Amino acid sequence: MLPATPAGVPENVTDVLLWRMAVRVTADHQPDPHHPGRCANLRCAHEAYPCQPLRDAQRAQHAATRPPRFAPGRARVPVVAAVAQRFAGWFRPTRPAPAVPRPAPIPLPRRQPMAALRLAA
Repeated sequence: MLPATPAGVPENVTDVLLWRMAVRVTADHQPDPHHPGRCANLRCAHEAYPCQPLRDAQRAQHAATRPPRFAPGRARVPVVAAVAQRFAGWFRPTRPAPAVPRPAPIPLPRRQPMAALRLAA
């Protein structure tokens, strides 16, 4: 069983349980000393090293840690207007669409119901 105290856990770990499980699986799935290209764990007998549980544990260990912090200092923030100009036209037009002149609607003569059926007969 894992110890209850968080001794040995790096400061950048955000999910301690996931990180500890990943460390434990990584320790259990080491290369076989007699067959260096194979995993020594009995659950992965005859599998190539690194085995799937080890690769999953490495991904879990990476997921349980946060990325390194940036160096302290002032960040350079681009001017909002300059960024907006660069992406103009992607989702909205750069200038308003010109009004299209439309002719006045011409009323059509009203058709009599069943008139087409009478002509076909």
